[in-house]
Amino acid sequence: MIREKLTSEKLSKRIIILSILFIIIFFGVTILSYFILPEGFLLNKNNTADFNTSTNVFLSTIQIFAWNMISVLAIIIGSLFSKRNNEKQNYLSLSYHVFFIVISMAAITLGTWSFTVTTESVPLIDRIISMFNITKRAGLIELYGTLLITCSLSNKALVMTTKDKTVTRKIKDIKWNKNEIICAIIGFMLMLIAAFVESKSIIG
Repeated sequence: MIREKLTSEKLSKRIIILSILFIIIFFGVTILSYFILPEGFLLNKNNTADFNTSTNVFLSTIQIFAWNMISVLAIIIGSLFSKRNNEKQNYLSLSYHVFFIVISMAAITLGTWSFTVTTESVPLIDRIISMFNITKRAGLIELYGTLLITCSLSNKALVMTTKDKTVTRKIKDIKWNKNEIICAIIGFMLMLIAAFVESKSIIG
């Protein structure tokens, strides 16, 4: 059922089911990591620890946006590949797997308060509520932008595998409809907005 919705030709179905999965996984992992992992768990494993941004809001926004494009690039690469277990199934894009990893890492960061910008940790409920303060917290905006990009790319695979059988197609064979293009553009715009919000939060 979930697989059918994620592989639907209707973009709206893909967005709805992935949004539901996003909420369940993100907040579920946040709660679990809060209780089972030590605070600051990801700090020593966070590659952004030495990432210093400009004190200029505009330049800082561009820097943060460019850095966040790393995860988008991983999703784009993942979208080039899809697989299924048998011919009765639709091909499932590997970009979904990348997206789930991205939101899980973000959730663990929140749950263990592993942010590179040092602030006093707060109780679990306050951490969750703060995510909805989108004028000061960029997390949900950025992740939902990533979600929209993932959905817009999820049927664009060039390499499609069914067990040991692999089928390939050329870039010119990939079809885009207007809704998918708009969805991708909105996704990138949300990520740019998120970068601005984060920049303002850092610089003050």
